[in-house]
Amino acid sequence: MLSIEKQILFLLTKKPCMHAKELVQIYTKRGYKEQSIRNVLSRMKKEKYIHAEERSLYSIMDKGEQFLSFVNRKPRQYDVDWNRKWYFVHFEVPEPERQRRDQFRLQLLQLGFGQLYKGVYVSPWDYRKQLLSLIQATSMDEYVTISEASILFRDITPERAADIWPLADIHRLYQEKWQWYQDEFVPALNKEIRGRMDPLELFVLYLHVGEVISEISLRDPMLPVSLLPSDWMGHRVIAELYRSFQSFATLIPSSSNYYQFLV
Repeated sequence: MLSIEKQILFLLTKKPCMHAKELVQIYTKRGYKEQSIRNVLSRMKKEKYIHAEERSLYSIMDKGEQFLSFVNRKPRQYDVDWNRKWYFVHFEVPEPERQRRDQFRLQLLQLGFGQLYKGVYVSPWDYRKQLLSLIQATSMDEYVTISEASILFRDITPERAADIWPLADIHRLYQEKWQWYQDEFVPALNKEIRGRMDPLELFVLYLHVGEVISEISLRDPMLPVSLLPSDWMGHRVIAELYRSFQSFATLIPSSSNYYQFLV
């Protein structure tokens, strides 16, 4: 799932029904083309993340809420003490079902699992509740086994973790987003604060930082500190992004139509 799709799900948890025109107005201000937004909505409807109550009036479905719930939980793992247990997902799917297999694998990766061997994925975090929902949503019941275990031989070291998860790529992503935050986001926010503080302009900045958080959340497995490189900056960057994200509740007037998305 793209970060913009996750963000639309977030907006629909704050406002039960939104018209396509409202979403188009918001996201064209963000620089997206109208047709691309309508294509995203159509795809999300087809995949049953959202539902059209009537023509072009959208609401979130259970599948969308479940996805949002388990992805939003990920950043909290940086504050959790690891018990050194591992959680494994084993699956083998017939080739004719490869589309369903690929969808399941993608969502496993977004949840934070890494590929240990072919058909075997591993995570240090207990996501069994989210996994069961995912298995049910993708109708993978007959193909998947979940297990919890300690590793007795060839444990996963920080060096091995860097191969199982694309930590070098994720670290570069954090560097890139931190540079954007310092060079573009903070100056743009300060300019709005010093100026007329247009609610829509502020809301667009709010959505932008939220989209960055979403992108990071979908890619970072949020591994325990003991498995991360010593120069890992993920903890600091995501904490600062969340701090800025939450600060908009004091910047956007409560009388604005956009305030409802902040509370």
